[in-house]
Amino acid sequence: MAPFACLIDWIIDRIPGLNKIDLTADTLQEKVGVLAEPVVIGGILGTAIGFLAGYDAQSALPLGIKMSAVMVLMPKIVKCIMDGLMPLTERAKELMNAKFNGAEFYIGLDPAILLGDATVVSAGLIFIPLTLLFALILPGNTVLPFGDLATIGFFIAIAVGVHKGNLFRSLISGSVIMIVTLLITNQTVAWTTQLAVSTGSAQAGSIVAAMDQGGCPIAYIFTSLFTRENVFGLILAAAVYALCMVFAVLHSRKRAAELEADEA
Repeated sequence: MAPFACLIDWIIDRIPGLNKIDLTADTLQEKVGVLAEPVVIGGILGTAIGFLAGYDAQSALPLGIKMSAVMVLMPKIVKCIMDGLMPLTERAKELMNAKFNGAEFYIGLDPAILLGDATVVSAGLIFIPLTLLFALILPGNTVLPFGDLATIGFFIAIAVGVHKGNLFRSLISGSVIMIVTLLITNQTVAWTTQLAVSTGSAQAGSIVAAMDQGGCPIAYIFTSLFTRENVFGLILAAAVYALCMVFAVLHSRKRAAELEADEA
C-alpha cells in the first residue's frame, strides 16, 4: 500500500495550508483521552456490530468483550513475534554482506514491526470506525469488515512511515487505502470463498471475504492476469497501481537523498 501513500504525500505537498499541518499521536491522545484506548474502542464497536447483526443484548455484549480482547492482544502478540525476528534478520544480513564481498543486502519484514509505534496504533484505532463507515456508504459494497478490523494497523502502517509520523496525512492516505482495499475485496469474494470452502474453513454455500489478502492490489492484479474474469478491473487496477509506483520510486529517491544529506 506504500505507493498510494507516496502519491497522496506528493499531492499534499503541493496544497498550500494542508502541507503545513502536522498532527501527532501525542496531541491526539490529549484531545481524545480514554476513548482512544483499544479496549474501549473494541468493546463499543463489537457490541454495536452485534446489535446491527440482530443479536440481543445477551449476545451482543459478550461479542464486544471478545472484540476488546482481540484489539488489545492481537497487536501485542504479533509485535512480540516480530521483535524476535529482528535479531535473526540482522544476523542474516551480516552473513550475506560478508559472503558477497561488501555487497549490501536488505531483508524485508512484515509491517507488523511497525505496530508498536504510537502513531500507527492511533491511526489503526481511528480507522476501525472509519472503515466500517466506508463499508456502509461505499456504493455497491457487499463486505462488512469484522475480523479484519483487528488488523487495520497492517494496512496503514507503511503510510505512517511514508508521512514521517504525520497523523493528518496518514488519515488522508489511509482513507484512500481502505477504500481501495474494500473495492478490491468485493471483486475477490468468489476467490476467497472458494479457498475457504476447499480448505474446510467454511461450509458450501457460505460467502467469505478477506480484506487482508483478498484486498491486496498486487494479489488481485496477478490473479486477474490468469483468470481474466474482469479485464476492465484488471486494466484499471494495474494502471492506477503503476501510476502510484512512479511516485513511490520518486519518493524513495527523495528520502534517500535526504538521509545522505543528513549523514554528510
